[in-house]
Amino acid sequence: MKEITIELHELGRIAGEKARAEAWAAGLPYSYGVEGKVILVYPDGRKTEVVYDPSAERNEVPYVEKE
Repeated sequence: MKEITIELHELGRIAGEKARAEAWAAGLPYSYGVEGKVILVYPDGRKTEVVYDPSAERNEVPYVEKE
């Protein structure tokens, strides 16, 4: 069972790498979640956090990683 888990983890990692490469090739960001936040990473290296204001408008603000 452990081998299956390791194999699935590896397949997931490979799929994620392929999705990121395809997004960047199309000039689009890829996203990931951290601490309940949605982070977008653009091909130029910028990182933004997706936030919603009280009127439910979607905005992006610069994301600074905690050290």
